[in-house]
Amino acid sequence: MDIGYAREIVKAGLDGVGHSEGPNLGRVSQGALAPAVLGAAVALLGVYLGRKGRAGSAAVLGGLAGCVLGFAGGIAWGTRAHTSAAAKSAIHNVQAVRDAHWLEKNPVAYA
Repeated sequence: MDIGYAREIVKAGLDGVGHSEGPNLGRVSQGALAPAVLGAAVALLGVYLGRKGRAGSAAVLGGLAGCVLGFAGGIAWGTRAHTSAAAKSAIHNVQAVRDAHWLEKNPVAYA
């Protein structure tokens, strides 16, 4: 593969992602708080019940892990529309570069 062609492909993909409008992160992070709290509560309850009522450092670590996973899931869910639009734009740009490269290598002679 040609280095120049690979560079064009990467640039086209990054340009496609860069031209899409970003999400409102303040609203997205507020929307991710509920899944974070729910994840922490489920993890704490699971660890607490698994140890037959004895809470300890495992419960705290489980609650923290549940909180992080819930928050990450909430952020992913809140930005899904932006991620989809950015991916479509990047794919469109990369496809245009690939088509141009193919036409360079395989010129079409119209009679």
